[in-house]
Amino acid sequence: MKRKIMGTAWTALILAMVALYPAAAAEYPERNMNMYCCFAPGGTVDSGIRALCNGAEKVLGRNIVIANKDGGTGTVGLAALAGEKPDGYTLAATSSAAIMRVPLTRKMTYKPLASFTNIYAFAGAASGLLVRPDSPFKTFKDLLEYARKNPGKVTYSTLGAGSVPHILMQVIAMREKIDWVHVPYKGTSPAETAALGGHVDAVSAGDVNKALSGQMRALLMHTRERFDRLPDVPTTMELYQVFNDSLFAVYGPAGMDPAVVRKLEDAFAKAQEMDSWKPYVERFGVVSLKMRSAEYTKFLQERWDSEVELEKTLGLIKEPATQPR
Repeated sequence: MKRKIMGTAWTALILAMVALYPAAAAEYPERNMNMYCCFAPGGTVDSGIRALCNGAEKVLGRNIVIANKDGGTGTVGLAALAGEKPDGYTLAATSSAAIMRVPLTRKMTYKPLASFTNIYAFAGAASGLLVRPDSPFKTFKDLLEYARKNPGKVTYSTLGAGSVPHILMQVIAMREKIDWVHVPYKGTSPAETAALGGHVDAVSAGDVNKALSGQMRALLMHTRERFDRLPDVPTTMELYQVFNDSLFAVYGPAGMDPAVVRKLEDAFAKAQEMDSWKPYVERFGVVSLKMRSAEYTKFLQERWDSEVELEKTLGLIKEPATQPR
């Protein structure tokens, strides 16, 4: 009898807890939220998530407090997120490379395809190889010819080791049989500063805003097609059949309530219709996206498999350093 009563009590408790979830989701958010930006201030991801949150705050009626947790090519902040409660009050913004590329060559504390709720991808990268306006390298061909004649002399910065701009430079080096020196930084902004200051010869940048503003010159775009705002600059796709397919997105810990995810998706989509969003797209030349959770999750799962095969073919890995699940 006692066992039956206890069983009934547990059943009632579980049903009560389940019944609370819709109500909790309906009232979300009840307090301000935290957003980890996984790259340095001033770069593409940082500027994008600030513009996005500016609008989302108006929709949600709560502040979104942004804290930069940069380092590890966008993986440090993501690792911190993996240990948070999946209640929707702690989120992170980073590049898809932190999920499907960096973990291939480095051991992560998180499982790329299992530790997170993939909430919303808001932009696609338009990156490229940039130099100072007074650089002796006027074209990409100039840089290649110098690198061939001077092995190990050309230096370039990136937003971090294992990032797409870094991998693309490795692909070029392998295809052209040249040797140049990689200098990683904790984001595009400090990598660009290094190039502008003459500390490196070029920057394989995560965006081309410095070229669009005239502060730097673009030698090569990492895009699938020629960039309409820099139509005379060749692309990695036309020269090497590779391109940057990185997306910038918002993540939460694994196990988030789907109703909360939908609220966030809707808020971010509405934010992209506001005046605060357009200047970001124009300044950085990114492709504005509205990729919701289900579509973005499918994208990451498919790209993981294709990226593993690509990096094996290039000889960059034998097996992934981190298991996806």
